[in-house]
Amino acid sequence: MIATLASALIDGLALSMLYFMIASGFSLIFGLEGIVNFAHGSLFMLGAFVSYEVVSYTGSFYLGLAAAGLSMAIIGALIESGLLRKKFGNEMAIIMITLGVMYVIHHGALIRYGAASSTYRKIPSYLQGTLKPGQLILNNYQLFIIVLGLIIAGAVFLFLNRTNVGLIVRAGIDDVDMARALGANTRRTFTLVFAIGSALAGLGGAASVGWIYASVDLGLSYLFFAFAIVVIGGLGSFKGTFYGSLLAGITHELFAYFIPFLAGPSLFILMAAILLFKPEGLAGGAKQ
Repeated sequence: MIATLASALIDGLALSMLYFMIASGFSLIFGLEGIVNFAHGSLFMLGAFVSYEVVSYTGSFYLGLAAAGLSMAIIGALIESGLLRKKFGNEMAIIMITLGVMYVIHHGALIRYGAASSTYRKIPSYLQGTLKPGQLILNNYQLFIIVLGLIIAGAVFLFLNRTNVGLIVRAGIDDVDMARALGANTRRTFTLVFAIGSALAGLGGAASVGWIYASVDLGLSYLFFAFAIVVIGGLGSFKGTFYGSLLAGITHELFAYFIPFLAGPSLFILMAAILLFKPEGLAGGAKQ
């Protein structure tokens, strides 16, 4: 029983980090720019396939991760600067544009890859197999996802709290008009945050390929997960998104192990329960 519970918690932590990588980018973009980016899940999915292609052709796992993050950052910056910038304030236009981008990416991937799932043909040997401390069986790749997610969380936290640009981002989340009045270059900051958020989605997608596989359906599924987690954590709260991701991933795996028929809707059960008692989310209104 204890070994099973420990396995569920490790699986839950790994899933939490995947949730966090997509939800944190979604939260940063929404918190600063007020944009519900419906294309965000598609960037997660596209990052998965970019990494899969790079690893397949080069054999370098880490080059695949880097390519996914960098390419999604570039695409995100182009979406913000080329399609969305002149539409700020027009919520319906932004919704339609991001839905259009989602549609194009989804159907482009469907044409290229079809409905089949793909996984890495080769990953470093130390990420394969399992560790067996006592009665526990720990998947090496899941441990890698946990470490990667924690490193990314720490890096983003330091960026937001220890850099001048991060302070501008935090000020913009609190009051973008005041940040602009104080001389902050919000246009450049918007583009940077959109690029960072998109890169996080791409990295999450790339990391998922070795565990969950790359699939065209990933985009829509993980968009819903990201939105629910941001609501659970509190709109625009980075810390809340981290806490919400942990709760969501661990809850899902506990249900999957012990009450399997509730695993599917577990995220939405969790969201409903939290909003019932804390409508602003776990960290809604809290400072970053």
